[in-house]
Amino acid sequence: MAVLSVLLLAATSASLARGSVTIADPSNYADLTADVSDNAIMVDYTTDNGGPMDLIYDITGPEYFYDKKGSISHTTVSVDKNDTSVVVGTDGAEVTIEYSTVIKEGYGTWLNQASFFGVNAAVNIANQSTAYISHSNITTHNGAANVFAYGTDTVVYVDDVDLYSSGPTAHGLYAAGNGTIVANNVRHYSGGNRCSSFSGDNPGGYINVTDAVAHTAGIGSAIIYTLGKSYLTNVVGKTEQAPCVFSDGDQLTSFKNSELTCGLLAGTVLFSSSTRGSGASISLEDTVLTTTGEDMAGLWFGNIIATAEIISSEINTKSGILLIANSSQVTQAFDYFAGSEQNSAIKPAEVVATVSQSTLEGNVVAYNGSSVTWDLKDYSSWTGSFKLGESSGSASFSVSIDETSSWSLTSDVHVQSFTNSDSSLKNIKSRGHSIYYNPSHAQNNWLKKKTVSLTGGGKLRPSS
Repeated sequence: MAVLSVLLLAATSASLARGSVTIADPSNYADLTADVSDNAIMVDYTTDNGGPMDLIYDITGPEYFYDKKGSISHTTVSVDKNDTSVVVGTDGAEVTIEYSTVIKEGYGTWLNQASFFGVNAAVNIANQSTAYISHSNITTHNGAANVFAYGTDTVVYVDDVDLYSSGPTAHGLYAAGNGTIVANNVRHYSGGNRCSSFSGDNPGGYINVTDAVAHTAGIGSAIIYTLGKSYLTNVVGKTEQAPCVFSDGDQLTSFKNSELTCGLLAGTVLFSSSTRGSGASISLEDTVLTTTGEDMAGLWFGNIIATAEIISSEINTKSGILLIANSSQVTQAFDYFAGSEQNSAIKPAEVVATVSQSTLEGNVVAYNGSSVTWDLKDYSSWTGSFKLGESSGSASFSVSIDETSSWSLTSDVHVQSFTNSDSSLKNIKSRGHSIYYNPSHAQNNWLKKKTVSLTGGGKLRPSS
């Protein structure tokens, strides 16, 4: 049974009250031993390159609705066949599935066909169609997505639904081609490789999930894989062998009032798999993010220009690292980070992180010319320091603190720019450590290249 710590309510502006309760997900009633061989299949694009990038199949299934209304109610529908869906709605269809069970077995021949077009998904809704799925159970095996939405003006509404899958790339709720999924009160479990609970794919999907339990066991299986825009509220999520967030390129991911426990690489991973993009964003509001590995950061950025918002939230790590910025990316295996040896065009990360109404403890780390701007405001407090990783090159940090916030140093730090709305600097608790600032940086002109004493015995002084 999945045991997760669930958010109760925000108790104060800077802390969250939590209680531990037992949460059930579909793995609690599934026969997991029957799916061991299915879940052992690993995604490998290098062998066959995933197959054709253009749709080569007529997407079909036993329940097929073309430009018409259709209803499936109080029944079980299923199919055991490769490259075939169970329920298909296309070209303006309106499909209702209620109080029913949908079961999909059979493999997808090509990964790209499944990823970009939903071939082999249990429910495939496409091309300006609409679906309403409620009070139902959707189970897939052999690497089939549960629900797939494709195309502009395609919208799938999901309410009170259980989703279970085994096999590779079997995402729970999956939107692509500017399709939209709006889900409430869902429970998801996947045991396979690269099977995120909620996912978008090229050229982007829109995911809006409220009141959900999400649990993944496989390598690379996140709570959300964002390609497009993803909004998640009141989500309890656990990944056993993946970050809770993968975001590739200029995407948006937002969590509110959620509890996330993440088991591999980092809590959230924002990167660009090709050329460095600009405009990616991650937001945590009234949320607790926990990483379980000894070397895992809370937030990780590579080969991307991005922003992060941490609002009335907690980041808990065994590593003591809140954030890493690096010139790196995630490999296709989704189980380790790689650098220029796999992508000669890779560039440093540039991150602007804003912390408000939060109490954080841990370090911020930059590698290989990456930069981090760290903005503390609205009654926030931070205990930690800036650290340079190995081969850090010209990595740099800047920090800004408003008069309501505070910073307790854990080591000496070097910063490009230092701004503080409290001119007395009493909100800096140095504990004997010093801050070295760049005297030539324009934002440091107010310091006039002076050395200033800090509370606790340290100094704010120009670097040599």
